[in-house]
Amino acid sequence: MTCNPHWLEIVENLAAGQESHDRPDIVARVFRLKGKKFMEIMKKGIFANLQAWLYTIEYQKRGLHHGHFLFWIVLEHKLRPEEYDLAISAEIPSREEEKKLHNLVMKHMIHGPCGPPSPCMIDKKCSKEFPKSFLQSTEQGNDSYPKYRRRKPEDEGQIGMIRMRQN
Repeated sequence: MTCNPHWLEIVENLAAGQESHDRPDIVARVFRLKGKKFMEIMKKGIFANLQAWLYTIEYQKRGLHHGHFLFWIVLEHKLRPEEYDLAISAEIPSREEEKKLHNLVMKHMIHGPCGPPSPCMIDKKCSKEFPKSFLQSTEQGNDSYPKYRRRKPEDEGQIGMIRMRQN
């Protein structure tokens, strides 16, 4: 979970002419309240059989709060790759069917573009292993991490373009 300085709760509480970085107290309070609300939702059973949780809060280079959450869930059986897609999607939402969600994903959740000035580049390759390959269905990877379904556009998948920022 990453703090967004444009959250309505932050923007509404700024005085005229202020930016979110002028009021770290508001940013911290809003992030904490959203984090607490997220934990309440998780504890109420969004995941069946939640046994324990752990989280840590850190700060990004721009000074924004960032949280990592880990949940332990007791399952009746080990998840099969095809069941991952019931809870996780690594695909870009449809621009036509889910315009708002598509725009949010494109704005906040897309890595790249990778290239010579990007900090992710090591030995002329993206250290985050992007771009990921297209897969028709989720597979179990050799390193115990799943390789999520990312369908090609001709197979109902979605693509999106982001431009490198010009300084």
